[in-house]
Amino acid sequence: MFRKFVTTLVAAMLLCLSFGAAADPVTVVFSCELKDGKTKEEAMAVNAKWLKWARETAGTDEITSSYVIPVVGDFKGFMWVDSYPSAVAWAKTADADSVFEDEFDELTTCSGNRIYRGEQTVAAK
Repeated sequence: MFRKFVTTLVAAMLLCLSFGAAADPVTVVFSCELKDGKTKEEAMAVNAKWLKWARETAGTDEITSSYVIPVVGDFKGFMWVDSYPSAVAWAKTADADSVFEDEFDELTTCSGNRIYRGEQTVAAK
């Protein structure tokens, strides 16, 4: 319940702060580990259901989600990297993320998340 409240509060704050840049894409990154005996395939199956729901809820097929593993360095864990076409699209799904929370919690432990907004560098001429 607290997590849902915090997510709703953050979504509302982000919306208020981002109206000028509401069309800018945002990326949400969750740092996670699979629980003992659970597989990447099981996690991805739940994530596929979540992605379908998120696209329907936000009204856009531009939402993407990736299971990301390290190829160099610490090989422990993985990340979910979710990209949204705008902060508004993210906010439409953030308030109701708990729809799949129990299914994800059964398979993974996530230690934190971040929301990023990038600005592309233009190559020098």
